[in-house]
Amino acid sequence: MSRAMSLLLVVLLVGSNGSLAQSASVDPEIVKGMKQVDEGDYDAAILTLDAAARRLAPDPAKTKDLSQAYLYLGIAYVGKGHEAAAKAKFREALTQIKDLSLSPDKFPPKVIDVFEAAKQEAAKSPAPKAAEKKGGGKKGLLIGGVVVAAGAGVAVAAGGGGGSDAPTDTRTAQSFTGTLTQYDCRDYRFVPTKAGTLDASVTWTDQAAVAQLSMSLYEEMSGNEIAKSNPASNTEARLSSPVTNQIYQLYVCQNGYEQPISYTLTVRFP
Repeated sequence: MSRAMSLLLVVLLVGSNGSLAQSASVDPEIVKGMKQVDEGDYDAAILTLDAAARRLAPDPAKTKDLSQAYLYLGIAYVGKGHEAAAKAKFREALTQIKDLSLSPDKFPPKVIDVFEAAKQEAAKSPAPKAAEKKGGGKKGLLIGGVVVAAGAGVAVAAGGGGGSDAPTDTRTAQSFTGTLTQYDCRDYRFVPTKAGTLDASVTWTDQAAVAQLSMSLYEEMSGNEIAKSNPASNTEARLSSPVTNQIYQLYVCQNGYEQPISYTLTVRFP
């Protein structure tokens, strides 16, 4: 893997017209992370590139740099054998540059295979209305207003609203429990019935696993990432985003802690 990575210090972005374009000036931290990937230091690369991606994400002028950060995060996860996490990062890269392709001359076959699988999955997003009627897709089901994530833990609470006298929050509230191993990701689907705000919180009890769980929220139809979580404490991360009546995917990811982390995810949506 490391020998093949020696060619990866230049990202080839292949447009729909087949032409090749190179990023003329790459963010120094991304260059550092790319070098770490090249050297096979995947853990360090993940930390470097994740920090760079979070810093660049709010800047719409940094689309190419952000796509490179996500792309090489995916490559680092492939190098560690964590394909689910790699696919999630490749999807984020494709969100930034939708016609991104990888040259077989520059990237190892394993990276190409996982990237193409992520690309195919991104292209198969169902129409929101059809999925809403059927209750979601293979990752989660909407049954009687309760979101159930297949293979992603157990729903332990449901319902919306507050007290019967003067409810302060009439949104649907869902909670799930699960366990994530090193670099693993799990996704949940939600379908708000109207425009409003989705709030999510993931908590865990292992005090040593500081900031080791994070969340990302995507519009399933477009594949666009619309929100990332921020640490609220050593054992909690929170995310908040405006939403409308469409399907959303919420990813919970374990960022590299060596031991499995058990968590509780709580989501409120309109």
